[in-house]
Amino acid sequence: MGLALLCMQSGWVHAETRSELARTTFETTLKNGLKVIIREDHRSPMVMTQIWYGVGSSDESGNLLGISHVLEHMMFKGTSKVPNDEFTRLSRIYGGRVNASTFTNYTNYYQLYPKTYLPMALELEADRMSNLLLRQQDFDPEMKVVMEERRLRTDDNPRSLAFERFKWIAYPTSHYRQPVIGHMKNLQNIQLEDVKKWYRDWYIPNNAILIIVGDVDSENALLQVQKYFGDIPARKIPARNDVLEFDRVGYRHMELNLPVQVPNLFMAWNVRSLVTAKNPQDAYALTIIKNLLDSGISSRLQDRLVRDKKVLTAISVSYDPYSRGDSLLSISALPVDGVSLQEAEKAIQNEIDLLKTELIKPEEVERVTAKFVSNLVYSQDDIAGQTKMIGNLEINGLSFRLMDELPKHFETVTPQDIQRVANIYFSRDNLSTLYLSPENKAQ
Repeated sequence: MGLALLCMQSGWVHAETRSELARTTFETTLKNGLKVIIREDHRSPMVMTQIWYGVGSSDESGNLLGISHVLEHMMFKGTSKVPNDEFTRLSRIYGGRVNASTFTNYTNYYQLYPKTYLPMALELEADRMSNLLLRQQDFDPEMKVVMEERRLRTDDNPRSLAFERFKWIAYPTSHYRQPVIGHMKNLQNIQLEDVKKWYRDWYIPNNAILIIVGDVDSENALLQVQKYFGDIPARKIPARNDVLEFDRVGYRHMELNLPVQVPNLFMAWNVRSLVTAKNPQDAYALTIIKNLLDSGISSRLQDRLVRDKKVLTAISVSYDPYSRGDSLLSISALPVDGVSLQEAEKAIQNEIDLLKTELIKPEEVERVTAKFVSNLVYSQDDIAGQTKMIGNLEINGLSFRLMDELPKHFETVTPQDIQRVANIYFSRDNLSTLYLSPENKAQ
């Protein structure tokens, strides 16, 4: 059967990228609802497969916080066909690499193999999509592993614990406030039957995106996908939780005393993402603002507060433009010894206010944008970077085609866009702050 006939029968869409390497990308959706995206990249004889399920911590409620991450662990515990730890052992035998991650909006699994073993990777992934063995003898010790992960990453890490609590005021209504790993009391309450139901409800082909990038022939790869995934039945997908946030809910402030060595400042503004913004240009401008503030020693906060004024010893700014819900532009900072958290906050706020009142010179915007775009392009140079970007866009309700258009969108951001967006979002009514102080200064 030729590719043209396959295209007509399955709704297969062909899209050629604009890159100089002329990589070619195809997409289709199988009859059971599984979305398939294949991008050919013949520079090395390797292939990466990733499957992204549309479920994460923001879809959890009640006493089940952390269950998506628990199921991620259990997905490596075997099926009747590939029992126990055989999945991981096979990857070692055949020169592969496997792993997984859980986030607010998704759970994804990847396999990297020499191209010869693509059929095996697909067979293994399809097998555990529908035939996972969830046994008490595996569940009990794995829950202890997850609890220990919670202790190491959060409970015994004061900054992580503080930021986890901070999200409850930064996201007062959105389920994004929930920790991906769950709270310890949730982990102690999750039962095997809960995990079995979560698996049945969410791990279905019509709630998944399969991405293949590497040295493959798209036609042959599609035939293999159809062979292993085509007969898995679709089922009804549960309703997902709300991840939108109220606008200008009011200023929120938290103070914590934990065993940190130095004071920490957290600031976060509720902002829109590319998915939720009425004007997509807002999200592109917010991304450039993030890089204006913090993208190396010449960025504004690094140059003016860390290097010159010596107000801060370190600072970090983050913003996720691709989230399926509303986002945060957040700042974490460590003041210089002798500088109070209030003084550090005021210094940062002054720099934020300048974005509202002073039009940035075009050459500064162009310099920052050029650096960001080049990093964006190079981050997708290997097959892992391409697969991750495709999956991140698609699972959040955006199109993979956007990845090749992003540079030109970011390059359209003007000083006027930055000033307009700063005035819209960087309002005190959108701001949350956290002062984290050492325990010995708690009084």
